[in-house]
Amino acid sequence: MNLAAAFLALTFCLGTQTPAIQSPGQSRPALPPDTTPPQGEKMDAVNAAVVAARAATKEKRYTDAETLMLKVTSSRPELVIPWMELGLAQLGLKQYDDAEKSFKIALGTDTKSQERSHSDDFYQSSNDPHAVAPTATHQSRNTMGGTVNSGQDRPPAVSGAANAGLGEIYIHQGKVKEAQAAFDTAVQSNPEQASLYLGNETIFFFQIGNADAQLAAAEKAIAVDPKRAMLYYFKAQALTSKATIDPQTQKLVLPPGCVEAYHKYLELEPTGQFAADAKGVLAASAPEKPR
Repeated sequence: MNLAAAFLALTFCLGTQTPAIQSPGQSRPALPPDTTPPQGEKMDAVNAAVVAARAATKEKRYTDAETLMLKVTSSRPELVIPWMELGLAQLGLKQYDDAEKSFKIALGTDTKSQERSHSDDFYQSSNDPHAVAPTATHQSRNTMGGTVNSGQDRPPAVSGAANAGLGEIYIHQGKVKEAQAAFDTAVQSNPEQASLYLGNETIFFFQIGNADAQLAAAEKAIAVDPKRAMLYYFKAQALTSKATIDPQTQKLVLPPGCVEAYHKYLELEPTGQFAADAKGVLAASAPEKPR
């Protein structure tokens, strides 16, 4: 295999370099005792179970998290956050159908949630949309705050994270249009986290090898966060998948916009995670012809 072909092959095999989606977890908190206390203490137990499940998900102990949240959602199906945590655990377990149901229940878009009558007396009386996770992000999949919320209105962090979770599920299921629509809804629901949602969408499409969807997601992500270097790399990588080889020079012929994207990545992160690969592809490519 010549140098150009080797670099082209390398570009198709970068899954091991994908940036981590999840952040390291903290130590697992003590689980609440199995008692039947007064209402206020019951809610403390729910909160403790949510915190424990979240810690388990961070540590990739998805079965533990699922077990905790199945118990809570069975006894208190009207609460939103336990359904979110259950969906995240099931997503980690690759139980995509179950995770989809959980996220839809959290959003109130499943049939049972639409039929269920809600009360503000479940856990908190506040309807303040900022009461849950005002600074939440989806980068670590730990998007919810420490308060269990109820009612029909969903705070931006809940709606955004649930729709992004649905988008990830649909990518794994090969439902490209549904995934793109779900991520777009996540962005509309929680614009403050648009860069994270679209960046994750880009990476998930990269992981399944869908270069066209990866490119589309990367371009949307760049539009909202033009200073994030990684996005330019994944744009360039998607374009490189469409490269050809000059039969005379054996150099890569990169499609329009590819060289610029690699250079932009190197400008923003000259010693970044993908710098060596970006430089290698550029070195193996033919000079761009004047336009």
